Amino acid sequence: MNAKPTFTMANFEVLELLGRGGMSSVWKARQLSLDRMVAIKILSSKFSEESDDLERFRMEARAAARLKHPNIVQVYDANFKDGIYYFVMELVDGYTMGELQRRKGKTSEGDALIIAEAVAVALDYAWGGFEMVHNDIKPDNIMVDEDGSLKVTDLGLCRSLALLKTEKDDSEEILGTPAYMSPEQVYGSPDVDCRSDIYELGATLYHLVTGHMLFEGINPDEIAESHANESQAVDPRHYTPEISNAFVLLLEKMVAKDRKHRHHDWKALLHDINKLRDGYSPVLSLIPSKGSSIKRWVSWKSE
Repeated sequence: MNAKPTFTMANFEVLELLGRGGMSSVWKARQLSLDRMVAIKILSSKFSEESDDLERFRMEARAAARLKHPNIVQVYDANFKDGIYYFVMELVDGYTMGELQRRKGKTSEGDALIIAEAVAVALDYAWGGFEMVHNDIKPDNIMVDEDGSLKVTDLGLCRSLALLKTEKDDSEEILGTPAYMSPEQVYGSPDVDCRSDIYELGATLYHLVTGHMLFEGINPDEIAESHANESQAVDPRHYTPEISNAFVLLLEKMVAKDRKHRHHDWKALLHDINKLRDGYSPVLSLIPSKGSSIKRWVSWKSE
């Protein structure tokens, strides 16, 4: 991206725009005091006038700064000066899985399991240690560093349960990306937990191995609603026939519409991932015929 900053920040030489989302923009910068390259995430001006948004940003930045894990992009600092609300984080010199998917089209099942394991290990740490959920797992929030290591980014905009309980009117808010969000996010449930992130990871893996999102070709509101109602995507083998039955069963469980049919936590998911990598199939959970966002092969193939 060629955009140049229109602002200055004390102690930082802001160099170039790395990315822009709905709530923030990310800039490459040099931290002068430590002579190191960093990424700076700045809250969008359309949110900065609302005190509730600023308080959310402040609390989530502080929560993210507590996380120190090799598979999570490190947050170094958060500050609020001269009308600019930002936090400073590790600069990952690499690419996102979203960028790779847009170049290659598909990811192999074996690579998808490696990605799944790295994300699950990272978010098991965040959930087990801090009761923190991400709320926006997607290919563009999974980064590959120059050494090949995988890192989850944007945990600075996630919601921990401890913070979630202090917010007002949260049931009316929906955070996430429509293509990947869990049914409980669509409903605006105030008690989302790690199973919501498991659903998002399942939707992400489906996209990576097939080249297609679970639900696509319609507007964002309809996409979100498809996760919550009885809509189902075709079996991933429709797009990628070489995918194993065991992997499909794993995805079906991860994207169960009722969270009680998903893995109950990240350790349970990691157990099934390791079984697949060892050549065994996960135990098939008793999901109703329309209880997953993926249509079962037997019913799909018979139509």
